[in-house]
Amino acid sequence: MEYKYNVRDLKFILKEWLPTEEVLACDRFKEYFGIDDVDPILTEAYKVAREVVSPINAEGDKNPVRFENGVVISPPGYKEVFQFLQKNGWGSSSECIELDGGMPLLLYKACAEMIAAACPAMGSNIKLTSGAANLIIDFGTEEDKARFLPKMLSGDWQGTMNLTEPSAGSDVGDALARSYPTDDPRIWKIKGTKMFITAGDGSLCENTIHMVLARPPEGAKGSPGLGLYIVPKYWVDEDGSMGKFNDVTTIAIEHKMGLNGSATCMLNFGENDDCYGIMLGAPPDEKGRSKGLAMMFNMMNESRIGTGHNANNQASEAYALASQYTTERVQGYIKGQRVPIVKHSDVRRMLLDMKAHTEGIRAMIFKGFYNLDIAGNSSDKAKAKECADVAAILTPLVKCYGSETAVLMTAEAIQCLGGVGYTKEYPVEQYMRDSKVLTIWEGTSFIDGNDLVGRKMTMDNGQPFQKFMANIKSFIDSNKETVGFEKEMTVMARAYEAAVEIQQLLESWRSNKEEKGELINLFAIRTLFIFAQLYVAMCLADQALVAQKTIDGLPEDHFDMKFYQGKVASARYYVNNSLPNVFTLAEVIKTADTSVLEVPEDALVIN
Repeated sequence: MEYKYNVRDLKFILKEWLPTEEVLACDRFKEYFGIDDVDPILTEAYKVAREVVSPINAEGDKNPVRFENGVVISPPGYKEVFQFLQKNGWGSSSECIELDGGMPLLLYKACAEMIAAACPAMGSNIKLTSGAANLIIDFGTEEDKARFLPKMLSGDWQGTMNLTEPSAGSDVGDALARSYPTDDPRIWKIKGTKMFITAGDGSLCENTIHMVLARPPEGAKGSPGLGLYIVPKYWVDEDGSMGKFNDVTTIAIEHKMGLNGSATCMLNFGENDDCYGIMLGAPPDEKGRSKGLAMMFNMMNESRIGTGHNANNQASEAYALASQYTTERVQGYIKGQRVPIVKHSDVRRMLLDMKAHTEGIRAMIFKGFYNLDIAGNSSDKAKAKECADVAAILTPLVKCYGSETAVLMTAEAIQCLGGVGYTKEYPVEQYMRDSKVLTIWEGTSFIDGNDLVGRKMTMDNGQPFQKFMANIKSFIDSNKETVGFEKEMTVMARAYEAAVEIQQLLESWRSNKEEKGELINLFAIRTLFIFAQLYVAMCLADQALVAQKTIDGLPEDHFDMKFYQGKVASARYYVNNSLPNVFTLAEVIKTADTSVLEVPEDALVIN
């Protein structure tokens, strides 16, 4: 099946829906990009995705990463594509947001979306290199930047992040990796094992720059004691040239459900007591506290947004493939005539379900990128702070709701294909396998739910979240009498009130945390779904209003009429069919059933 992607929706988001020109007017971008650049850049990115990246996707799934005689070997074509993307401006040099010449996130992420969807296993290699480079940009010295960045951004080297260990997964503070001082206060000896390291090794480039969390000898217990170190596979000399092997050894690769083209490695640092890293940030204070995890969270937050984005990309491509199949597969009769299955009502339901969810989550994601662009580049400090708050609130919504929904939508794409969807002759099942890990990467869904209810709803005494909710209410109030959308606005108003009720309930639980605190955790994910679905509904409704206004000014035979009608249909479907889930979730949370807490643990275990 042919790779296709909804480029038109990306152009609609950037040129017709979001205030992209406000971002482009920031000092950092105004001399380099204008709104007229959107179409040619996205068109070229789509061409790269189709012609360069997509051909390696199935190849990497059928001929996955190999580990032979201690060497990790990437699938055929992966090295060439990685190098092409990095050297031609489709990778880290455009994504590293603090460097001159980088694209606005809005524009870069629209390009990256198509490229990552064309080969999900390749997209993570680019993203991790960008994230590692951003850590050096944000926290490294000028010497660090000169030492590592040129070759990381050119594609000669790649980057990773190293948190997880065999004994420390989500509980990062239990990490056992150690760092030891040397005669040079910035260079530390590193010893330990890290696992589940995406792009941890391979034949894509000549060196890998690992960002490693490790605890110095006097480091405090738990997360505050962890430092962050730049640990190259091959040492990098002060002039930026590659030196000797740095005692970073791959001891195994994971045999995974999906993303078979990407190397997920277990790494040993200092097997021969000869591994060194360069410390980022200040040394431990008098209490043994470092800011390693806080710095790493810069990369993790980028990766959390990126993980939700990648999940939706994959669901979007699965939808595109399913839509293609349903127009070609002839089966069944309507009025005595054999018809393509797209004519059947339940197939149409599944297609519109996928369309509405992928477009709505994409809209939420790009709202996040807009807010990040303004937060990072606007000269209006008050607005930058407000946008940073919105982006922070959206991060767990994007990661959790985006990734969990992607699995459901990809399953629905398989259903559209029927029996052949379950076979490897069609690519949809690969997206099902590839997407599941995104509910786990960068924190499980509960971690995102807990982030929302435990941090984002309460940060700065809850004021940013109150503004977040007030903006939703303002949208509903401003449009509740819009002709043709009265029903949808009524449903949204009810959903908003249900969300506020849950917000107030959680506040009461927090005030009695000793007795009710565990309920906050128990219902964290369901609370997140309420606010994510409400926000997605608002985004889709806002897009529908823009589309309807355009429809009213177009002749009926206009070539773009169907696109705008589809935007209105997506909003109507989501609000009337998916958003009511908020009512059910709210009732469940208010019931506060504690059977999960009361059931004996032995009753949960099959002996």
